[in-house]
Amino acid sequence: MNRFLTMLGLTAFLAGCGGPDHPPPAPDKAQLEVKLVAKANPDVHGPRSDSEDAYSSSGSNPEKGRCYERVDYDDMGDIAVWLRGGGLGEGGPVPATARLRVGDDGADHRLVLLGPKKRTQLTLENGTKKTLTLGCQGPKNDGFLATVPPGKEAVVTLSEPGVYEMTCDEDECLLVTLVVAPTSWAALGRSGSDVFFDNLPPGEFEVVVQAPRLPDVIRKVSARAGARSKVEAKVSVTCLESVK
Repeated sequence: MNRFLTMLGLTAFLAGCGGPDHPPPAPDKAQLEVKLVAKANPDVHGPRSDSEDAYSSSGSNPEKGRCYERVDYDDMGDIAVWLRGGGLGEGGPVPATARLRVGDDGADHRLVLLGPKKRTQLTLENGTKKTLTLGCQGPKNDGFLATVPPGKEAVVTLSEPGVYEMTCDEDECLLVTLVVAPTSWAALGRSGSDVFFDNLPPGEFEVVVQAPRLPDVIRKVSARAGARSKVEAKVSVTCLESVK
């Protein structure tokens, strides 16, 4: 599978407790704030709107132009952030279930976050007028294959933590990343927003940031009792590949 060539960086620093948007942490607990920044490099501009025209003029199928449209990284949604480390325990904000709607214009999310163990239930909604065959394969060859009639839903589960790529037989341009986090300390965000974790047990953790079709970025952070750690995740691209 082709991937974007990327440049990603994280800068972590420790700040004082409390802040304008959140109350201070409990004396025996830690807080972590992850600021998500996604920007294209100066030579990579916003979404390309001439993809279908280019395909039409070259004699190729213009419908395939949708697969090559550039993403607006200044307004990038569906970024998964989760924590890894010993002693985390339960109590994180990961969603218990998730829903994905596929319509005539594609899926309503490019990435879906699911929790571990019993929190992996995903509802697939077919918003088109044709039957859709949706499937994915995970890191241990597990996954699902669901046939969803028009206007109907299907509920699927994923048993193993990891990253799955969901495709559609009827739409070669449809691709959705499904992230099953190995911990409940996981949340979704978008570029320009903050992902906030409260009531963390103090300790040394890794922050894992996963954006659609991009490699993971991992950095270590020290979460201290009674203080808030801040991490800025910078996502940028140098080259965009075909989205297939």
